[in-house]
Amino acid sequence: MGMTMVRTVVGRLRRRTLISAAAIVAAAVLLAGGPARASYKPHRRHTVSHRHRNRYVRRTTGAAYHALLLEDAATGRILYDYNGGIQWPPASMAKMMLLMVVEDQIKAGRFNLNSPVTITAQAAFTGGSRLGLHAGHVVPLGELMKAALIRSANDAAVAVADGVCGSTARCVVLMNARARGLGMTHTVYGTVEGLPPRPLHDADTTDAYDLATLARALIHHTNLLQWSGMETAPFDDGAAMLHNTNHLIGHFEGCDGLKTGFTLKAGFNLTATAKRGNMRLIAVVLGAPSNGQRFVQAAKLLDWGFDNFEQVEVVKQGQLLPMHVRVGADEVMQPMAQRTVTVIVRKKDAGSIKMDFAVPASLYGPLASDQPVGQVIVRDHSEVLATFDAISPFPVGQQPAAVGELNAPATAVANEAGASIRIAAPANQTAAPVPAIAAPMNAAAAPINQIAAPAR
Repeated sequence: MGMTMVRTVVGRLRRRTLISAAAIVAAAVLLAGGPARASYKPHRRHTVSHRHRNRYVRRTTGAAYHALLLEDAATGRILYDYNGGIQWPPASMAKMMLLMVVEDQIKAGRFNLNSPVTITAQAAFTGGSRLGLHAGHVVPLGELMKAALIRSANDAAVAVADGVCGSTARCVVLMNARARGLGMTHTVYGTVEGLPPRPLHDADTTDAYDLATLARALIHHTNLLQWSGMETAPFDDGAAMLHNTNHLIGHFEGCDGLKTGFTLKAGFNLTATAKRGNMRLIAVVLGAPSNGQRFVQAAKLLDWGFDNFEQVEVVKQGQLLPMHVRVGADEVMQPMAQRTVTVIVRKKDAGSIKMDFAVPASLYGPLASDQPVGQVIVRDHSEVLATFDAISPFPVGQQPAAVGELNAPATAVANEAGASIRIAAPANQTAAPVPAIAAPMNAAAAPINQIAAPAR
């Protein structure tokens, strides 16, 4: 009896020691992960099975992630990058490109959200995450798209591909073509839903840069955020309830997308986006060791981005620029900005943005209204953030200048603030350059927040 009690006590002590060690390791992983704190707390009710989690943790040796990327959704400027170019399986995030292709077909007028889709046998028997669709049933296209995005339903994704493209093989061709069109040079799709043909043999590959590029396209050219931002949504008039696999939705300020992915080889992936104020960010997490970790890492990354960066409007469309250009012998024109330009910078650097002007001091007329007369380069220290055209705000003379007359050789003049104004000489030297008419030396490189548009 005494020996039994001793063995029991020893066993309990061993278990407590193992539990304490595991807790310490988990805490170390969380603290080592990202650049900032996380405001997201994972749901206990949504945790994945210990069987899958433990198998993957052994293979990844407890790494908090394999790649992290944070990008500004408006400009594409990368704010944080860890292994952004590593090749990695997207898993179910392949559905992002499937839905991009379907959106293209809808915009072309070939389909609409109410177009009926007959569930094929191939779709009905697709494995992995699924709704349990039955072959022969007819479901509106929009409902299947919603299920593929929110619930990550593989059977719905295959049904969409069959219904819109005629087959999954044809859809894969269109997905790869669309990827090339977006400049996703490190992405190849082999499936429409991201499901490996067999375990640990994923057919799709991409990297964090390409996933952020795709996310920007979906954000700016589709309305898919209206679905990806739903924590729950009814499917097919209440036939089922879709629960979003992205657990940041409803629990992280401003998050309204976008897509999760998981396979044994890929681990736990996430492409997330959130908007606060006038700034939207995109975070990509690849190869997290657990379901909760991908959300914790994405939340830390997004919080860090919102805490340390801000969006600055450099100029408005039509705003007069602080310079003058002589046209012909006796006319003077003040160029204006061709478009509104906003950039994202660290908050501490917002007052140091400068503009360099590649605009000639004198030109041969005539000029047409809105005709480009040069370029303006926006810089944050040595980094180029944006470029835009300086244009003529009104016609000067009777006929527009011939193509090529603005391409005169240029000389650079440094100003007192360290930026530069590029002053070009006319092609045949008949009208001499007038440096005094270009932007004043002490005004051209003034910080953006000190430049006001002159009265018009």
